[in-house]
Amino acid sequence: MRPYATETWANPASSHSPGRAARRALEDARESIAHSLKAWPNEVVFTSGATEANAMAMAALQPGDAVVTSNLEHASLREAMRLLEAHHVQVRRLSRAPAGVIDPEEWKLLFDPTVTMQTITMAGHETGAIQNVAELTRMGRLGSSGKAQVHLDATQAIGKIPFDFHRLEAASAAFSAHKFFGPKGIGALLVRRGHHLPPLLVGGEQQQGRRAGTEPVALVVGMSIALQLAVEAMAARQERTSKLRARFLTGLKSCAPWHLLGPMDGGLTHTLLVAFPSVRADMALMALDLEGVACSTGSACSSGSMLPSPALALLDIPAEWHKSVIRFSLSPFQNETMIDEAAKIVSRVVHRLREAPP
Repeated sequence: MRPYATETWANPASSHSPGRAARRALEDARESIAHSLKAWPNEVVFTSGATEANAMAMAALQPGDAVVTSNLEHASLREAMRLLEAHHVQVRRLSRAPAGVIDPEEWKLLFDPTVTMQTITMAGHETGAIQNVAELTRMGRLGSSGKAQVHLDATQAIGKIPFDFHRLEAASAAFSAHKFFGPKGIGALLVRRGHHLPPLLVGGEQQQGRRAGTEPVALVVGMSIALQLAVEAMAARQERTSKLRARFLTGLKSCAPWHLLGPMDGGLTHTLLVAFPSVRADMALMALDLEGVACSTGSACSSGSMLPSPALALLDIPAEWHKSVIRFSLSPFQNETMIDEAAKIVSRVVHRLREAPP
């Protein structure tokens, strides 16, 4: 990234030679990202991140349209749905998803020919559950007589599990670079050829008029390299985090009872959502932070509120667990010693809070 942040500081829309050099770097990165995600280069629209990309995708909805979604979605989609409802878009939400997995038959029941869009989070940012996108898409289109376009929030999936944009048959897909160790502040929306989206940002003809604003070349270059590295190392990183996950859960046995709320197998290997009955999550988070363990009560974008995640209502768990849920994230760059120490600290804190007077 450094040359494009400190040396080639030209606007990639400029026609002089420094501008052309920046443009070449930008388009080379676009081609690399498209290749990694099995998309065409002109289907890649750079954004500030997945939040903006999700908002861009929702701009396709008009008053009178209907959309099917669930509270498993990230806050950027949940809040977008609330805004759409205020503008006379009908939002139909799934009412249950045990372990964070959507049942295709229950999904289909939400559809009729008035539905024009379905939003699916490919991999859960809290539970780690991976959805059967192909089957949910098929059911949605059967229920809507083929009218329901698919928007994927692939933020937790891209760089972690195989992703083929064209094979998934989605109209759009959002992601952020920092989820695969790229720079923060850059992401993209994949937009299938022929799918029209009105621009959120106007004032320039950048990116075929779909997103105005000078492209941040250094960030785009960083995203393309990080994605390439993530795809190349995907199998090794999955194997690594899977072993660390098993080790961490084994280390928590001493503070039972606890309950894993996502799938035990078949989900993201780096994400854990755990309920510790009779332990207040907000108290646990503060105690763990003081001892050097960083965790949350949900996604980082909403965990600052300390409120239970809306997704918990879909998981078929006792209501008294809702305020006892902690989310842990693992990294392939962590080692066994770190994992063992974290498990010991969590166990110690959980024991202490359970024994404390009410």
